[in-house]
Amino acid sequence: MVRRVGVLCVALFAAFPAAAEKTPKGAAPRAAKPAAELHPRDYPSVVLDLSSHNTIPIDGSLKSRLGIGLAIHRATLGRDTGSPNDIDPQFPDRAKQIVRAGLRLGAYHWGTPTDGGVRQADDFLRVVKSVCDQLSPAQRRVLLALDWEPHGNDPDHYMRAADVDRFLSRVVARTGRSAVVYAYENFIHEQRAEIAAVPGLWGRIGRHPLWIANYKVNTDRDGNPLRGGMILPRLAGSPWSGWSLWQYTSGDNGPVADFPPGKIGGESVDRSVFRGGRGDFERFVNAHSWDCIYRRH
Repeated sequence: MVRRVGVLCVALFAAFPAAAEKTPKGAAPRAAKPAAELHPRDYPSVVLDLSSHNTIPIDGSLKSRLGIGLAIHRATLGRDTGSPNDIDPQFPDRAKQIVRAGLRLGAYHWGTPTDGGVRQADDFLRVVKSVCDQLSPAQRRVLLALDWEPHGNDPDHYMRAADVDRFLSRVVARTGRSAVVYAYENFIHEQRAEIAAVPGLWGRIGRHPLWIANYKVNTDRDGNPLRGGMILPRLAGSPWSGWSLWQYTSGDNGPVADFPPGKIGGESVDRSVFRGGRGDFERFVNAHSWDCIYRRH
């Protein structure tokens, strides 16, 4: 996602290894380490986020060859972005491709400052549900996310904190699930005063899982990323005590000496790691996926 605002320094929870691990025949699978025992380089790089801008094939090789476990595709965006409607035109077909490829499905809404948070949440859920209802009952599980960042090159064109609160509250009320909040590190810190100005929002937003974007890394004299040079996301003074997903690259930038480069078939893609082991990742996705049944209106 951050590629859309590449002129800004951006950042986000953590995931699968550089490539799918192979277990030798006859060997017992290795137990997942508790997150506290994992070195950050062991966080699995399991998450892709996609939109209509991407053209990579979505098939089983993403899982078998690259270890991807979850693909979060843009479903909707605010109506004030110049688009003829608020639906990502690739989402309906891509969602079906994602589940056919054996990946877990995620969907995100890119929030904007017009149309209140409730209306944007309702539009988002309507689109996601309409696609989800076309899947088999066993596949109707979608992780929901809000993309909170400026649109294009306008640093002031973003969903305001009060509407973020309304959006998230509406999603919880209608689905019974929290939405993951995506934002880049600098933006989170820039919004602290605005978050604090909305009564109770500091505590409420901090209970939603955070997907943070941060491409910072130490480099050698020639600007090449150093192995072990990763600069982990910093959240001190923010509503979140920790992150769950960390988008570490939108291409070749970021700590790609420690995690897989963001290129698939020659195309730059956003890749994220999950903060924990494989078992933790599956539990996280299960806990935060919506079954596409409305709880109430």
